[in-house]
Amino acid sequence: MDSARGGRERSVAEISAELARRGHDVTILCQEGSLDIAGVEVLPLGRAGVGRAGQLKKFADAVRQVANREGYDIVHATLPVPAANVYQPRGGTVPGRDAGRERRLCPLCRIIRRAAMTFNSKHRCESRLEKQIVADTSVMCLGVSRMVVEEFAVHYGRRENVRLVYSGVDVPQVDEATRVSWRAQCRQRWGIGENSLVFLTVAHNFALKGVDECIEAFSELPSGKAYLVIVGGKKIEPYRRQADRLGVSGRIIFERTVANIFELYSAADAVVLLSWQDACSRVVLEAIRWGLPSLTTRFNGAAELLAHGAGVVLESPADRAGIVAAMEKLSDPDKRREITAACRDASEFASNRRQVDELEKVYTEIAGTKP
Repeated sequence: MDSARGGRERSVAEISAELARRGHDVTILCQEGSLDIAGVEVLPLGRAGVGRAGQLKKFADAVRQVANREGYDIVHATLPVPAANVYQPRGGTVPGRDAGRERRLCPLCRIIRRAAMTFNSKHRCESRLEKQIVADTSVMCLGVSRMVVEEFAVHYGRRENVRLVYSGVDVPQVDEATRVSWRAQCRQRWGIGENSLVFLTVAHNFALKGVDECIEAFSELPSGKAYLVIVGGKKIEPYRRQADRLGVSGRIIFERTVANIFELYSAADAVVLLSWQDACSRVVLEAIRWGLPSLTTRFNGAAELLAHGAGVVLESPADRAGIVAAMEKLSDPDKRREITAACRDASEFASNRRQVDELEKVYTEIAGTKP
């Protein structure tokens, strides 16, 4: 449980903090980690077991034992733990994630990947646990987007006791002067002028989030004053070489880690996240709440919140012409102002507060039906 990792961990931390603020007692069961939030207890259960599959199975068993002993009103799992009465796979279902990862592969590579996954003991364990929990119709399954709700139906035939509770995010409450200061500091560090256009992409898995497709499309924009800032990733050298080969290395900046991503949002003019698979990306939700135009694909559940003009949605990361056209559209200051206004209208719906409002209703319903 390290909320600095972002993604599921940060979402769990934000949900827990809001529940505690409303007077609930919250315990986070994890393998290891800590969290300094009033009213939230973190209970590390350790990393027993051999290998990742063994550790997952032991963790699931330990959660079951603790849940039975403590008698929690609600056990809300983001991993497939059979002790749960609410299951919310924040990254999407196991087969949904598999399908997403295969989208970008050629037919032969898909066959090879599927064959390889049969030997992946952790994947087999996770699949088995998820099948077990989804087969129990007394467990309420929550989708963080309509896309994930559909995954439950398509891959498991599960429609009963399935709800949609969109993800939401918290953003820091800062004044305009702070945002202007953050923008100036970042751009000075990057060597980028105030009037230059900056696209920002934030990802851990560059391949899954379409970073190579983003670089290819960016290279087709008129050189002008546009820059692309890429944040995250572990193996960035292939992407540096790609930028060199395309002649845009001077306009692409790689940031390995940042302490405060909102400083970078302040410095950017638009976010680009060309997802091949994303249950409901925090990056796009944060962009909405920050009033920052975003460009993503229909394979990102967060794209569903952009339907009324709070961003631009493409069919696929493979649509290079569409990406280039969308980037050109976002180069227009008037168009960006229109999207920013739409973001303000969608901001509350993308909030963690709205998300927890809906979760409380789910919890109340479940608690009322327990013997």
